[in-house]
Amino acid sequence: MATRSSALRSAGRTRTTSVEVQIAHDRSRARHVYVAVLALTFVMAGVALVRAPEPFPIALLVLVLACVAAFFRPTVGVYVLVFLTMVGDAVTMPWWPFTKNMSSRESIFFVNDQLFLSPLELLAGVTLIAWLVRRIADPTWRFIRGRMLWPIVIFSAFVVFGFLRGIGSGGDRRIAVFEGRALFYVLIVYVLITNLLSTRQQYVRLVMTALFAVSIQSIFSLTYYRGLPLGERESLESLGEHSATIPMNALFILLIGSLLFKCSRWIRWASFLLAIPVAYAYILSQRRAAMIALFVGVFILICILYQRRRRAFWFFAPATVLVGLGFVLATWNAAGAIGLPAQAVKTVLFPDQLADADTSSDLYRKLEASNLYFTIQQNKVFGLGFGQKFLQPIAMPDISFFEFWEYIPHNNVLWLWVKMGFLGFAATLFMFGRAVQLGARSIALVGTNDHAAFVAVGLTYVVMFLVFAYVDIAWDPRSTVFLGLAMALCADFVQAHDVDAERRRRPAFELVPQ
Repeated sequence: MATRSSALRSAGRTRTTSVEVQIAHDRSRARHVYVAVLALTFVMAGVALVRAPEPFPIALLVLVLACVAAFFRPTVGVYVLVFLTMVGDAVTMPWWPFTKNMSSRESIFFVNDQLFLSPLELLAGVTLIAWLVRRIADPTWRFIRGRMLWPIVIFSAFVVFGFLRGIGSGGDRRIAVFEGRALFYVLIVYVLITNLLSTRQQYVRLVMTALFAVSIQSIFSLTYYRGLPLGERESLESLGEHSATIPMNALFILLIGSLLFKCSRWIRWASFLLAIPVAYAYILSQRRAAMIALFVGVFILICILYQRRRRAFWFFAPATVLVGLGFVLATWNAAGAIGLPAQAVKTVLFPDQLADADTSSDLYRKLEASNLYFTIQQNKVFGLGFGQKFLQPIAMPDISFFEFWEYIPHNNVLWLWVKMGFLGFAATLFMFGRAVQLGARSIALVGTNDHAAFVAVGLTYVVMFLVFAYVDIAWDPRSTVFLGLAMALCADFVQAHDVDAERRRRPAFELVPQ
């Protein structure tokens, strides 16, 4: 008994010493952070004094604080990176600095004409370094190899090959960087998510963070729209970037899925409130490709509903078909926002009945696709590489208001074959196919309906991205960052710890031996 008492006292002293040491470390860390923040404040004050009234100091302050947070808490860096990426839009918010180079003069973070680094890449680099430094110092650390890692690595390797191929054969280096840099973000985001997010709850929070940013961006877009003169509003062809509507589709999928799967009330209300400004901006965007992709996403949701809630499927599926068919027929000849679903159906099934503007747009895409097929025939195996123009034996209308119209076609699927060759194209299809396979498997394995809805967001986004990319420009920073998140949802969400389930399994009380 005495021996046991001595051991208990010794253990108590050890725990007390450990707590005291931890408190001392926390106090020391707090002092260092305080000094760093104080120094940063003086630096920002000096920069603001020199550059007032420019917004550069504010942008610099936000970036520095984000990098500091990412260095001390790399997980926070992932949330901030996704949020700041999804908020921006090159059309309605050209000043937004996060996805722009520091050499972009329209950005509020313009430094000089030679700095080709973007704040997104800087924050991602800091987050990666902080994560590696912390893990290397941990003797028990091991790299978490997600199920999608090798398909994404192989895809990224062919992106590198496309860069070397294009620049090595005389391609424009600046244009090559603009074309292909966003393709690397899939790998960066995927590795950060799979190694820094360990619970399903963290995945859910990251998805909601991204969708919250999409909703905020829609508010910015609507503000931009309201500021346009009436004539420009009426002639506006699209509101936002080409691929801005794909993350919007993801929010609609979550809203519909939360209703179909009878998810928790907070998911239903949160997705509904976030979708209000997004729906308005979506209608104004007039993207037929996005509407077609949304139809495909809803079809996948219905298939998932058949697997999870068979009785609800037999009620919802026929009703959806009848209501959708009736609405499309009723608005068959309608113009504007109300006729967008009908225009999407016409694009696929009855292209000869499209309006003149849509017909000319489709004709341009057909001419462009013919030139892409010709380019592929001339360079089947290795492609042209990034920074090289695709061949144009068939003359196309001049749309030189888009600087890269001879480099980046609307068909972003064939574009990858042109840039990375046949093997790169095959690697791309394998990456998407593997993500779909793992996403379908995760849907079957996941337990709760709440989690099924979020995995469905990842699965449908991967498919909707590919559908959209077949007819429009899709590979930009916002869509590829969300693509990395979607692939992590498909492949690794099921393997993450479910904290809520562990709490439910834990007994209400435990007997402690006296």
